[in-house]
Amino acid sequence: MKKQILAVVVLLMTAALGLQAQSRIGILAGITSSDSNVKEFKTSSVSLYHAGVAANFPLGLGFAIQPQVVYQVKGVSMDQITSVSSADAINSLETKVGYLEVPVQIQWGPDLVAFRPYVFGEPFIGYGLTMQAESDKDTVKNDFDKFSMNRVEYGLGLGVGLEVWKIQLAAKYFWNFGSLADGDNKVSTDAIVDTVSSAFKDKKNFNGMAVSLAFFF
Repeated sequence: MKKQILAVVVLLMTAALGLQAQSRIGILAGITSSDSNVKEFKTSSVSLYHAGVAANFPLGLGFAIQPQVVYQVKGVSMDQITSVSSADAINSLETKVGYLEVPVQIQWGPDLVAFRPYVFGEPFIGYGLTMQAESDKDTVKNDFDKFSMNRVEYGLGLGVGLEVWKIQLAAKYFWNFGSLADGDNKVSTDAIVDTVSSAFKDKKNFNGMAVSLAFFF
Protein backbone atom coordinates (compact mmCIF):
# COMPACT_ATOMS: atom_id res chain seq x y z
CA MET A 1 0.00 0.00 0.00
CA LYS A 2 2.81 2.39 0.87
CA LYS A 3 4.49 1.63 -2.46
CA GLN A 4 1.26 2.42 -4.30
CA ILE A 5 0.85 5.73 -2.45
CA LEU A 6 4.49 6.58 -3.14
CA ALA A 7 4.01 5.75 -6.83
CA VAL A 8 0.97 8.06 -7.02
CA VAL A 9 2.85 10.90 -5.29
CA VAL A 10 5.81 10.51 -7.67
CA LEU A 11 3.43 10.48 -10.65
CA LEU A 12 1.66 13.66 -9.46
CA MET A 13 4.97 15.42 -8.81
CA THR A 14 6.24 14.45 -12.24
CA ALA A 15 3.05 15.73 -13.87
CA ALA A 16 3.26 19.00 -11.90
CA LEU A 17 6.90 19.52 -12.91
CA GLY A 18 6.06 18.78 -16.52
CA LEU A 19 3.13 21.22 -16.40
CA GLN A 20 5.35 23.90 -14.88
CA ALA A 21 8.02 23.31 -17.54
CA GLN A 22 5.47 23.80 -20.34
CA SER A 23 3.64 26.74 -18.77
CA ARG A 24 3.85 30.17 -20.40
CA ILE A 25 3.11 33.73 -19.33
CA GLY A 26 1.76 36.29 -21.75
CA ILE A 27 0.13 39.67 -22.26
CA LEU A 28 -3.07 40.36 -24.16
CA ALA A 29 -5.21 43.19 -25.43
CA GLY A 30 -8.21 43.58 -27.65
CA ILE A 31 -11.56 45.10 -28.55
CA THR A 32 -14.82 44.54 -26.69
CA SER A 33 -18.19 45.28 -28.29
CA SER A 34 -20.98 45.02 -25.73
CA ASP A 35 -24.68 45.72 -25.61
CA SER A 36 -27.48 45.35 -23.09
CA ASN A 37 -30.88 43.73 -23.50
CA VAL A 38 -32.73 46.83 -22.38
CA LYS A 39 -36.20 46.48 -23.89
CA GLU A 40 -37.48 49.88 -22.81
CA PHE A 41 -34.86 51.80 -24.79
CA LYS A 42 -33.33 51.81 -28.23
CA THR A 43 -29.76 50.61 -27.63
CA SER A 44 -26.61 50.20 -29.67
CA SER A 45 -23.29 48.53 -28.92
CA VAL A 46 -20.23 50.43 -27.78
CA SER A 47 -16.77 49.36 -28.97
CA LEU A 48 -14.37 49.53 -26.04
CA TYR A 49 -11.25 47.62 -24.97
CA HIS A 50 -9.61 45.12 -22.63
CA ALA A 51 -6.02 44.36 -21.60
CA GLY A 52 -4.29 42.06 -19.15
CA VAL A 53 -2.03 39.09 -18.49
CA ALA A 54 -2.49 35.35 -19.02
CA ALA A 55 -0.86 32.04 -18.10
CA ASN A 56 -1.19 28.97 -20.30
CA PHE A 57 -0.87 25.40 -18.96
CA PRO A 58 -1.01 22.48 -21.46
CA LEU A 59 -2.84 19.46 -20.03
CA GLY A 60 -2.28 16.91 -22.81
CA LEU A 61 -4.62 15.43 -25.45
CA GLY A 62 -5.07 18.90 -26.95
CA PHE A 63 -6.44 20.44 -23.74
CA ALA A 64 -5.06 23.52 -22.02
CA ILE A 65 -6.18 25.81 -19.23
CA GLN A 66 -5.54 29.53 -19.48
CA PRO A 67 -6.42 31.75 -16.49
CA GLN A 68 -6.25 35.50 -17.08
CA VAL A 69 -6.47 38.77 -15.18
CA VAL A 70 -8.02 41.43 -17.40
CA TYR A 71 -9.22 45.01 -17.15
CA GLN A 72 -12.39 44.89 -19.24
CA VAL A 73 -14.49 47.92 -20.21
CA LYS A 74 -18.09 47.26 -21.25
CA GLY A 75 -20.75 49.74 -22.24
CA VAL A 76 -24.04 50.50 -23.91
CA SER A 77 -25.45 53.51 -25.74
CA MET A 78 -29.13 54.42 -25.42
CA ASP A 79 -31.31 56.94 -27.21
CA GLN A 80 -34.97 57.63 -27.92
CA ILE A 81 -35.50 57.42 -24.17
CA THR A 82 -39.24 57.78 -23.53
CA SER A 83 -39.99 55.70 -20.43
CA VAL A 84 -38.05 57.51 -17.71
CA SER A 85 -40.01 58.65 -14.69
CA SER A 86 -38.17 61.93 -14.40
CA ALA A 87 -39.79 64.92 -16.03
CA ASP A 88 -36.35 66.10 -17.10
CA ALA A 89 -36.00 63.42 -19.81
CA ILE A 90 -32.71 63.07 -21.67
CA ASN A 91 -32.20 62.28 -25.35
CA SER A 92 -29.10 60.09 -25.25
CA LEU A 93 -27.00 58.25 -22.70
CA GLU A 94 -23.76 56.26 -22.85
CA THR A 95 -22.75 54.10 -19.90
CA LYS A 96 -19.32 52.47 -19.47
CA VAL A 97 -18.21 50.16 -16.66
CA GLY A 98 -14.62 48.99 -16.16
CA TYR A 99 -14.25 45.57 -14.50
CA LEU A 100 -11.26 43.71 -13.13
CA GLU A 101 -12.11 40.27 -14.53
CA VAL A 102 -10.69 36.80 -13.91
CA PRO A 103 -11.67 34.56 -16.84
CA VAL A 104 -10.45 30.95 -16.98
CA GLN A 105 -10.30 29.51 -20.50
CA ILE A 106 -10.58 25.76 -20.99
CA GLN A 107 -9.16 25.15 -24.47
CA TRP A 108 -9.13 22.18 -26.78
CA GLY A 109 -7.41 21.97 -30.15
CA PRO A 110 -4.97 19.73 -32.05
CA ASP A 111 -1.32 20.77 -32.35
CA LEU A 112 -0.67 20.86 -36.11
CA VAL A 113 3.01 21.82 -35.62
CA ALA A 114 2.87 25.05 -37.61
CA PHE A 115 -0.29 26.25 -35.87
CA ARG A 116 -2.96 25.19 -33.40
CA PRO A 117 -6.66 25.95 -33.90
CA TYR A 118 -8.79 25.60 -30.78
CA VAL A 119 -12.20 26.14 -29.23
CA PHE A 120 -12.77 27.24 -25.66
CA GLY A 121 -15.24 27.83 -22.88
CA GLU A 122 -14.52 30.64 -20.44
CA PRO A 123 -16.36 31.18 -17.15
CA PHE A 124 -15.47 34.54 -15.60
CA ILE A 125 -16.07 36.71 -12.58
CA GLY A 126 -15.40 40.43 -12.27
CA TYR A 127 -15.52 43.40 -9.94
CA GLY A 128 -16.43 46.92 -11.06
CA LEU A 129 -13.65 49.46 -10.57
CA THR A 130 -14.80 52.41 -12.67
CA MET A 131 -18.04 53.60 -14.22
CA GLN A 132 -19.18 56.59 -16.22
CA ALA A 133 -22.65 57.62 -17.34
CA GLU A 134 -22.67 60.50 -19.80
CA SER A 135 -25.79 62.11 -21.27
CA ASP A 136 -26.51 65.19 -23.32
CA LYS A 137 -27.13 67.01 -20.02
CA ASP A 138 -24.81 65.59 -17.38
CA THR A 139 -21.91 63.23 -16.56
CA VAL A 140 -21.54 61.07 -13.45
CA LYS A 141 -18.39 59.07 -12.69
CA ASN A 142 -17.49 56.23 -10.31
CA ASP A 143 -20.60 56.34 -8.14
CA PHE A 144 -21.95 52.78 -8.13
CA ASP A 145 -24.08 53.40 -5.04
CA LYS A 146 -25.83 56.37 -6.61
CA PHE A 147 -27.00 54.18 -9.50
CA SER A 148 -27.68 51.14 -7.28
CA MET A 149 -25.33 49.22 -9.58
CA ASN A 150 -23.86 45.86 -8.63
CA ARG A 151 -20.07 45.83 -8.72
CA VAL A 152 -19.85 42.03 -8.97
CA GLU A 153 -20.45 40.42 -12.37
CA TYR A 154 -20.13 36.85 -13.59
CA GLY A 155 -20.79 35.00 -16.81
CA LEU A 156 -19.58 32.72 -19.58
CA GLY A 157 -17.75 33.13 -22.86
CA LEU A 158 -17.55 30.70 -25.81
CA GLY A 159 -15.12 31.17 -28.65
CA VAL A 160 -12.51 30.02 -31.12
CA GLY A 161 -8.81 30.77 -31.42
CA LEU A 162 -5.71 30.26 -33.50
CA GLU A 163 -2.22 29.94 -32.08
CA VAL A 164 0.83 30.50 -34.30
CA TRP A 165 4.28 30.45 -32.69
CA LYS A 166 3.86 32.54 -29.50
CA ILE A 167 0.84 34.47 -30.71
CA GLN A 168 -2.82 33.74 -29.98
CA LEU A 169 -5.74 35.32 -31.82
CA ALA A 170 -9.12 34.59 -30.22
CA ALA A 171 -12.72 35.69 -30.72
CA LYS A 172 -15.59 34.98 -28.35
CA TYR A 173 -19.17 35.79 -27.51
CA PHE A 174 -19.88 36.38 -23.83
CA TRP A 175 -22.96 36.47 -21.63
CA ASN A 176 -23.17 38.31 -18.33
CA PHE A 177 -25.51 36.60 -15.87
CA GLY A 178 -27.28 38.27 -12.98
CA SER A 179 -28.31 41.92 -13.00
CA LEU A 180 -26.35 45.12 -13.45
CA ALA A 181 -28.54 46.92 -10.92
CA ASP A 182 -30.00 45.58 -7.70
CA GLY A 183 -33.72 45.29 -7.20
CA ASP A 184 -33.96 48.14 -4.70
CA ASN A 185 -33.33 51.07 -7.00
CA LYS A 186 -33.00 54.37 -5.21
CA VAL A 187 -35.56 56.99 -6.07
CA SER A 188 -33.86 59.98 -7.64
CA THR A 189 -34.84 63.24 -9.28
CA ASP A 190 -31.61 63.17 -11.30
CA ALA A 191 -32.55 62.26 -14.90
CA ILE A 192 -29.33 60.42 -15.69
CA VAL A 193 -29.44 58.36 -12.47
CA ASP A 194 -33.13 57.58 -12.93
CA THR A 195 -32.58 56.44 -16.53
CA VAL A 196 -29.63 54.13 -15.80
CA SER A 197 -31.36 52.63 -12.77
CA SER A 198 -34.53 51.98 -14.76
CA ALA A 199 -32.63 50.50 -17.68
CA PHE A 200 -30.39 48.10 -15.77
CA LYS A 201 -32.80 46.57 -13.29
CA ASP A 202 -34.73 43.31 -13.83
CA LYS A 203 -31.85 41.14 -15.06
CA LYS A 204 -30.54 43.56 -17.69
CA ASN A 205 -26.84 43.00 -18.32
CA PHE A 206 -23.91 43.32 -20.71
CA ASN A 207 -23.57 40.75 -23.51
CA GLY A 208 -21.35 41.00 -26.55
CA MET A 209 -18.27 39.98 -28.48
CA ALA A 210 -14.54 40.37 -27.86
CA VAL A 211 -11.46 39.85 -30.02
CA SER A 212 -8.09 39.40 -28.31
CA LEU A 213 -4.46 39.22 -29.38
CA ALA A 214 -2.01 37.61 -26.95
CA PHE A 215 1.75 37.17 -26.96
CA PHE A 216 3.43 34.53 -24.78
CA PHE A 217 7.03 34.64 -23.62
